[in-house]
Amino acid sequence: MALKDDPVEGGTGRGIFDCDAAHRSPLKDDYERIFQTGMIVLDTNVLLNLYRSNARTRQDTLAVLTKLRDRLWVPDQVLTEFWRNRELKSVRHHHSTKAKETSAALDKARRSAQDAVERWVKDVRLKQDEEVTQRIDEGLEALTGALDGLREIIDGQAECDALTDTAETHIDPVLSALDPLLQNRIGEPLSPGDYDKAVQEAQKRADEEIPPGYEDFRNKSPEQAAGDYLLWVQLVGEARTRERDVLLVTGDVKKDWWQTRDGDIPARPRAELVVELREAAGVRLYMLTPAELLTWAEELLEGLQVDKDSVNDLEQLRGADRGDDAPEAGWTRESLLAFLRALSGRYPAHAKVIVAAAANGGFVDRATVYELAGYPEDRQLKGFTRPISTVARELADLGSLHGEEPFLLHTIYGSATEPSWATGFRIPEETVPVLRECFEDGPLWPPSPKGDGDPSEDSGHLDGGGQ
Repeated sequence: MALKDDPVEGGTGRGIFDCDAAHRSPLKDDYERIFQTGMIVLDTNVLLNLYRSNARTRQDTLAVLTKLRDRLWVPDQVLTEFWRNRELKSVRHHHSTKAKETSAALDKARRSAQDAVERWVKDVRLKQDEEVTQRIDEGLEALTGALDGLREIIDGQAECDALTDTAETHIDPVLSALDPLLQNRIGEPLSPGDYDKAVQEAQKRADEEIPPGYEDFRNKSPEQAAGDYLLWVQLVGEARTRERDVLLVTGDVKKDWWQTRDGDIPARPRAELVVELREAAGVRLYMLTPAELLTWAEELLEGLQVDKDSVNDLEQLRGADRGDDAPEAGWTRESLLAFLRALSGRYPAHAKVIVAAAANGGFVDRATVYELAGYPEDRQLKGFTRPISTVARELADLGSLHGEEPFLLHTIYGSATEPSWATGFRIPEETVPVLRECFEDGPLWPPSPKGDGDPSEDSGHLDGGGQ
């Protein structure tokens, strides 16, 4: 009979944490070790938040990054996204943009209150010269004055918090701080071939909801949606080279990066990511939000004091560049018609392909695309979905789209002979019935579900199904 402390006869030697789904809660010693010897990877939102923050938060963030300078590393994908998003009004002019949004909401509230009171006055048949109507007018005037006062306070605070001198890069204070901080700490870009393979792999992983980044494929073009996976590929490669544990600092809190936050259980990376990095590089993955980084840095780094308001500020900014809190806007009959009218005028072949996919239950194969577009056999389909991105972005700028609609044409990769080839394209499932309603039996609709009709058929007149 075995004693209590003896291993069980025939046991494997494994413990309760020796399971891919298991995840130890990070300890103080883990973060202290990474701060001293690990690799700290910064996501795009960490850098962009330097523009969105007020002066105090910006100063505290830069102080922490400066203390950790020797441990910092930035993937090339982060640098690319930083420069692509830096010019957005929501970034460089964050405070004035938010002030304008709030002022617009206050104006809407004033109009709503005024309309409600005026309807009540009419419903109860009050006369304009009665005492009660005079008191109502005085109340509405006081409300207007109060809201105008709020607008002045908000505009004044926005002006106080605004970061100046960002228009020209050589005097931009954020760039001036980041340049020496990140010098020789930015990774190399992927080769064109590796980049294409990574984008294709990101699409495949998204179809199976393998983290990270599959959430972005709901409403972004493939190349933009693949951004999180491109960052991950570069992070894994660098970790393999350095053989050091990784701390990823990111404000992206979507479920394709993190385990669900629940009550008092601290957030931690998805177990699949921990396992993938361990198997690919032999190191451990940790993750913190920017606010959590400041909190741990103050506790572990000597001579560093962080204002609690800075932590709260970064908590409020969490996920701001990705619009995580905004409701997803789906396609409607009106928005689909507007999109396909614009698309057909400039890229008629793409409009035909989208409608052909709807006719075939949401998928159109490679051969049908070549037939509808009239492409020669030696032409590649690489970049075929870019016009979809272009038209969607332009319509969003004009206000015809919300900008959060699911991306309309996803590439499906892989075949027995050419795994890197597009086997076809898929449209979002929810758009199929709407497109059928709008276009069935119209000039864009193919004569059979496989879409093998005449590709020269006129596609310039979109009238919702030819009715």
